Amino acid sequence: MSPSLCLVGAGPRALGVLDRLSAHASNDPARRVEVHVVDPHPPGAGRIWRADQHPLLWMNSRAADVTVLPDASSVLTAPVRTGPTLHAWLDAHREELAAEFAAAGEDDLHREVLGVREGTFVSRALGSRYLSWAWRRVLDGLPPNVVVHPHRTRVVDLGEEGGVQVVRLEDGGTLRVDAVVLAQGHPDVVPGPRERAAREFADRHGLGYVAPGYTSDLGLVEDERTLPPGADVVVAGMGLAFVDLTVLVGQGRGGRFTEEAHGLVYHPSGREPVLHVGSRRGVPYRSKITYVLDERPPLPRFFSPGEFETSPRPLNLRADLWPAIAKELAGAHYHELFRAHPDRTSMDAGEFERRFAPAAWGSRELDDLVGAAVPDPRDRLDLRHLDRPLAGWRGADAREVHDRVRAHVADDVARRGDPAHSPDAAVFSALLSCYVTVAGLAHRGLLDEASRLEVDGWWHGFFSYVASGPPPQRLRELLALADAGVVRFLGGDLRVRPDEVGRCWTARSANSPEEVCARVLVDARLPTPSLAESADPLLAALARRGEVAEVGDGRIVVDPDQRIVAADGSVHPSRFAVGPWVAGGGWAAAFARPGLDAGFFRLNDRIAATLLEPAPRVSVVGPRSASSAPSRETAPAD
Repeated sequence: MSPSLCLVGAGPRALGVLDRLSAHASNDPARRVEVHVVDPHPPGAGRIWRADQHPLLWMNSRAADVTVLPDASSVLTAPVRTGPTLHAWLDAHREELAAEFAAAGEDDLHREVLGVREGTFVSRALGSRYLSWAWRRVLDGLPPNVVVHPHRTRVVDLGEEGGVQVVRLEDGGTLRVDAVVLAQGHPDVVPGPRERAAREFADRHGLGYVAPGYTSDLGLVEDERTLPPGADVVVAGMGLAFVDLTVLVGQGRGGRFTEEAHGLVYHPSGREPVLHVGSRRGVPYRSKITYVLDERPPLPRFFSPGEFETSPRPLNLRADLWPAIAKELAGAHYHELFRAHPDRTSMDAGEFERRFAPAAWGSRELDDLVGAAVPDPRDRLDLRHLDRPLAGWRGADAREVHDRVRAHVADDVARRGDPAHSPDAAVFSALLSCYVTVAGLAHRGLLDEASRLEVDGWWHGFFSYVASGPPPQRLRELLALADAGVVRFLGGDLRVRPDEVGRCWTARSANSPEEVCARVLVDARLPTPSLAESADPLLAALARRGEVAEVGDGRIVVDPDQRIVAADGSVHPSRFAVGPWVAGGGWAAAFARPGLDAGFFRLNDRIAATLLEPAPRVSVVGPRSASSAPSRETAPAD
C-alpha cells in the first residue's frame, strides 16, 4: 500500500504533521507516501503568520519560548529530529539574516534581528522567516520514500468515489487521495445576523462599523475613512485584537513613544481616533511575566489526568474539574510563596503543606488555613478577583472608572515584572499544566457536551487572560496612549447598542453611570467560528451536506483520533481535522514551548501515525448526556 494524503493548509500545524509523517514513514522505507499540501499562502507561515504583515505587529511569545520542531524533551512514537527554538535559530543565523535584510532595503527587519534576545517579542514578519525555514528543514529531511506536492491554491470541495477522497481545487485541479487533514487555521466567516444588523444600522445612518476580523487584514493604517482622525470610536473587546488595533492606529499612523524620566510618553501624530474601550472584564489581558522562576513548582499535584480517566460518567468541567484545577493553582502559588518569600508567611512550610493537601477547595478549613498562614491579603490567591478585578465596583463618573482601569494596568505591568511576586509565575506554570490536562481529557472524549463547549469558551478565555496576555511593553504603550487621550477606559460588562434617535452607537459599562455616544463601533475580536457561515468554501460545502458536525460554538466535532464526525454521528475514517476550529482542544496552539514534552508534538505524532494506518470501518459517535448544568459559583465567569 502506498498512501496518498492531502493537508489542507500549510501553516505551523500542517508543518508539524508533515514532520511527524516524515518520521513515521522513515520506519518503512519501502512504502512510498505522497503528500499534497494545499494553501494559497506561504508554506510554514500560512496566512496568519505570513511575512507581509505590518512590521509593528509582534508575535505574542518570547523568542526563547517558541518552537515548531520537537526538542530533546519530546516523547514521540517515531524517530525525533530536533530543531531549534525561534531565538536559537535567529542567534545562529543573525549575521546572514542581517545582511539579507540590509541588501533588500528592509531596514526595520535589519535593526530588529540585530537586537533579538531570548526575551524579545519579535515581529510577525521576522517570526515568519523562522517558520519558512522550518518548512524547508522538514522538506530537506524527508526520507526518499516521502514525496510532497505543493499547490498554491485553495480547496473548494471534497467528495468521495469508492472510498477515494476527491479534493477539488480552486484552480480547477482535482486530487485523488486516501486521506485528508483539514488544518486551515482561523478561517473567515461571512457576517452573521448580529454583524448584518450592525452593518445595516451603520449604513442607514452614515456611521462606521468594523466587524470581527484579523486586525492586520483590516487596512486600518492606510484607510483612515474607517476610523477617522479625532473620531470617537467605541471598541468592544480588550484582548489581543484590541492591542493590535492600538498599535496600528497609534504608531502605525505616525505617532511615537519616548522614554522620559517619569515613564513612557506618547506623542500623537494627529491622525489617531479616540478609542473608548471596554469589555466583559473591563481590563486587558494580564501582562506576560518577564522573569523566569529559579525552581518550577511540583506539578501536577492536585489535578492529574489519572484521577479522572476512570470516571464512570462524563465529566463536567466546572463541577468536576474546576475544584481540582483551582487547588492546583493555589498549591503552586503557596508552594512558591513559602519557598521564595518565607518572611511573608507565619507558619512552618511543612505544617502548611500537611494541612493544605487534604483541604477541599472553597472550604472554610482551607480559607482559615490561608488566613492564618499568610498575613497579607495581597499574598493570597484570590481567583475571583484575579478573573474579574472590577466586579461589584462602581465609579462616581467616567473619569474615576478610567483612572481605576489605568491603575489596574499599571499595577499589573509592575507586578508581572517583579520577582517579589513570583507566586504569579508559579500559577502560570500550574495553569499551563492544567490546560494540557483539560485538553487531553477533552480529546479522549471524557467531558460532557456542556464542557466540550466550555473548553473553548470560558476555560480558554480564562487561560488566555491570565497566561497568554500581551508583552508588557504593549501595556506600557497602552498606558501612554491613555495619558495622551487616545484611549479612554469604559469598564466591564460593556453594553453597546444602536441608538436610532441619536444616530450613534452608545456604550455603557456596569462600572460607570455615564454613557458614550460614538459614530464608529469596532468589534475587536476574532470571528466566532461557524461552519454554516464559514467563508472557507470547503467547510461551507461540507456543512451544507451534513458531512461535518459542529458543537454549539461552531467548532468542528472530531473523535479522539481527530477524525471528522458528520451530522448523523458517523465518523469518517479518512477525514481528519486539527487546529483552532476543532472542538474540545481549547484552541490548539500554533506553536509549542520548548522543554515541556509539548502536546503540540504528541498530537501531530498521533495524527501522523493514524494517517499511515489502514483506514478503519466507519463508526458512530453516540450521544453523550451532560452530567449537570455548569455552575458559575464554582469557576471564573465568562
